[in-house]
Amino acid sequence: MGADREHLMDPWSALLARAHAERELAAEGRWDALAASTAERVRIAAKLGPAPRHARLVLEALTVVQAELTAVVETARREAVAELGELRRGRGAVAGYAAAHTVPTRRWVDEPA
Repeated sequence: MGADREHLMDPWSALLARAHAERELAAEGRWDALAASTAERVRIAAKLGPAPRHARLVLEALTVVQAELTAVVETARREAVAELGELRRGRGAVAGYAAAHTVPTRRWVDEPA
């Protein structure tokens, strides 16, 4: 979102627009950009102070977008945890194969161990 556009908007609407953009970043899996944008949004919001009455509808919309954003992030987190679990299980299987490979094998049934 362009900085010029944010300056033309009231600050509460600018927060909402930023949250919409963050939702898109999350949907695209751009986690570093999302973290930076979210930190900036929190910084901007902290400077605004209490919201005026006229910002109520914008803040209600912001609450909805934030809930959607949180859901996207939580889903991505669950998927990442599941993927890491699969990798861990895969490593265990590889270690098992490696251990089986190092066990000396006998060529003949009557050959001593």
